[in-house]
Amino acid sequence: MSQAEEKKEKKAQKVPKILIVDDNQPTLNLMKKYFIKAQQRKDLNCEVIEAHDGDEAIQMINVAQPNIIMCDIDMPKKNGFEVLTYFKNEREESDPYGFFVFLSAAPEQRKKAFMDGADAFVSKNEINYYILTLQLKSWLRLVYLQRDRSNFF
Repeated sequence: MSQAEEKKEKKAQKVPKILIVDDNQPTLNLMKKYFIKAQQRKDLNCEVIEAHDGDEAIQMINVAQPNIIMCDIDMPKKNGFEVLTYFKNEREESDPYGFFVFLSAAPEQRKKAFMDGADAFVSKNEINYYILTLQLKSWLRLVYLQRDRSNFF
C-alpha cells in the first residue's frame, strides 16, 4: 500500500460514525436529508448508518462501532432500552466510547432512560437542521474528550 493510500485510509477511519435507529422510514429519510445537507455545506463530516429495528441496531453496533447512536424507543424486535443496555454493557471493548441519544421519549420514559445510561434526547417533533448539527458536533466533542482522557490516564 502506498503512503497516499495509507494516509487516505487513516483519514477515512477518523470520520465519525452515526447510527440512526428507527422503524419509521419518514424519520430516517429526514435525518439522512439533514446529514447530506450537513456534508454538502461542510457543517459536519460523518458516516451515517441506519437500522430499522433493535436487532439490526445491535448488529450495526458490533460491525460499525458508531460514535453516536440516535435510537427510537418503541420498535419491533428489541426496543430502544434493550439497545441501550447492549450498547452500555456488552459491546466490544476496543472502542467503548460513544454517545447514546433517544429519539423522542415520553416524560415517564426519560427518567428510566437516564437511569439506564442514555446521554440525551431529541424530540422527533422538534428536529431541525441547525440544532441537530450543533448538537452532534457537541456530542462528538464529548466522545473525543472521553477517549483522550482515557488515553491520558
